[in-house]
Amino acid sequence: MADVSDKKSWPQTPDGTTDWEVVFENPDTGFLALVAQSQSVEALRMTATVVIETLFTRRGDEEVVVRLKDALERILAIGGEADIAMKRTGVTTLLRKIKTERIEKARVYVERKKAGAAIDRRSGLLWQLDTLLKPKVLIPMLTVLVLTLSGVIYMTLVSTVGPSQTAFDDAPVRAPRTVAADEVPAPEQPGKDAPAVVKGDAKAPKTGAAPPPPPETIRIHLQTLRWPLVPQSSTLKSQIYSAEIHVKTWDQKVDVCRLVTKVMDRIYQSFNHALPQNRKPTDQELTETGSFITNYLNRALTGEPVVKVRLYRYGETGFAVASRPPYCNSPDKNAAAAVKRSEE
Repeated sequence: MADVSDKKSWPQTPDGTTDWEVVFENPDTGFLALVAQSQSVEALRMTATVVIETLFTRRGDEEVVVRLKDALERILAIGGEADIAMKRTGVTTLLRKIKTERIEKARVYVERKKAGAAIDRRSGLLWQLDTLLKPKVLIPMLTVLVLTLSGVIYMTLVSTVGPSQTAFDDAPVRAPRTVAADEVPAPEQPGKDAPAVVKGDAKAPKTGAAPPPPPETIRIHLQTLRWPLVPQSSTLKSQIYSAEIHVKTWDQKVDVCRLVTKVMDRIYQSFNHALPQNRKPTDQELTETGSFITNYLNRALTGEPVVKVRLYRYGETGFAVASRPPYCNSPDKNAAAAVKRSEE
């Protein structure tokens, strides 16, 4: 069995955290590959035990290790000795749950790290503000500010008050001029080109564009996908993809997003089955992989909600991902709301 205890050799993400997708899913050295190579119950128990004890080594992890080992023994007790395939499937599911938890913990760690950096930046700004509030700097600044405001107020008063009231009091008083009856102009008569006056409560017909048609399918964007899952030191570089999932209704979109972790796991499993490991896939291979993912997801989700799945390479037209949690967004949300408002 390969040595999995050397954590220093585990691949890292650009954020500086362990790349758990590679650690678990790498087809050559990943934990799940070691499980798949176990041909007996004892070998399977030994492999899973080593993985669990390697992952949980911190103080306070003892209870977690006991709980996971109990779960492992329950899985190995299912069926007979000959049913090794079922036992491998159960152990694989257990390890993938651990992988999902590790990925979530890494994401939270990165977000807290970024938040701490933001606090440090704000602290630097407060330090600069403290420098500005020192008396030798603050007093000259306030003096200039007061003089500037005084000048602005003076110029405003001079330009708006106008002449004094005395000038108006000294002006001669004149009697109001009476207008003769023959000087009053006659009201204009409407001509031929005058617009007709609409009486009553009649209202002009409303004009406007027709409401947009509802989308045939609802698109779902997930977070970025990297394939193949190889260490950064490998000569074969990973490529970034996006998956666009099409479902029929908004309820199905909600169901998919509730199981987004399971959906991402199924997509990576589909990549492992359908995409080449040693070269970039062709357009035809990406299309076939999208069909494979569609069928694979529909077997895992209730009601076969997925109509189709499209894969896009980074830089291609159509590449779009959800960049914020929960990493399961729909670009058709605003369009659907507009249709609903138009129907009301």
